[in-house]
Amino acid sequence: MKKLDLIHQLKEQLDSHRPLGVLEVERLHENYIVKNTYNSNAIEGNTLTEMETRVIIETGLTIEKKTLREHFEVKNHVEALNYIEELAQKQDLTERDIKSIHSIILQGIDRRNAGIYRRIDVSISGASHDVAPFYSIPTDMLSLISWYTKQKPKTIDHIIEFTCKFINIHPFIDGNGRTSRLLMNLELIKLGYPPITVLATDRLEYFKGLDESYYKNYEPIKEFFYDCIIAALNEMLVIIK
Repeated sequence: MKKLDLIHQLKEQLDSHRPLGVLEVERLHENYIVKNTYNSNAIEGNTLTEMETRVIIETGLTIEKKTLREHFEVKNHVEALNYIEELAQKQDLTERDIKSIHSIILQGIDRRNAGIYRRIDVSISGASHDVAPFYSIPTDMLSLISWYTKQKPKTIDHIIEFTCKFINIHPFIDGNGRTSRLLMNLELIKLGYPPITVLATDRLEYFKGLDESYYKNYEPIKEFFYDCIIAALNEMLVIIK
C-alpha cells in the first residue's frame, strides 16, 4: 500500500472516533506538547533532555547548568504550539500569522529580530545551496503565500512543498526550522490531521530531504513527512481506542 493511501485510511479511522472525549484530548495534548517541544528544540541544538523539558513545562522550575536561552526556547515553543491551535480556526495562512509565530519563538531571546525578516545574507550550515538574498525576502514570501493560498483544496503535498519553499527562502535570522515545523502542523491541523513530530534522531534524514527539495526533488522529503504523519496517526489511534 502506498503511504498516502495508508494515511488516508488511518485518517478515516480517526474520523470515525470523532468527536474525541475531553480526557482523550487532554492526554494527547500533554504528550504531544512535551514530545514536540523537546524534539524541535533538540534539532536546533538545545541540550535539554526530554525529561528536563517536561519538568520546565509542568513545574516552571529551572534546570541547573542549562542556559537561560534554552529555558526560553522551551517556554516559547509551548506558547507557539498553543497559538497555532488558535490559528487553526482561521481559513487561509497570512504573512501576519507567520511573523506572529516567529515572534513567539524569539521572545525573550532576540527582541530586535522577532517577527522581522532578516536584513543580512546567511547560509544554512551543511546545505549544498544558497538561500534567498535578504533584499528579495519580502517579495519571495508574498509570492510563496500567494502560491500556497491559491491551492484549493489543500493537500498534504501542498503543505510539504510550502514548508520546503519556506526553508529554502530562510526568511528570518534565526528560528526558521522551528517556525517551519509549526507552520506545517498548523496546516495539517486545519486538514484534520494530528500534529506531527520530527524526531531529533531523524535530523540527518530530515535535513537531507530539505536540501534535495531545493532542486525540486521533493520525493525524499515527502516520504519522510509521510512517515511522520503515519506515526502521528497511529499514536493517536492507540491512545483513543
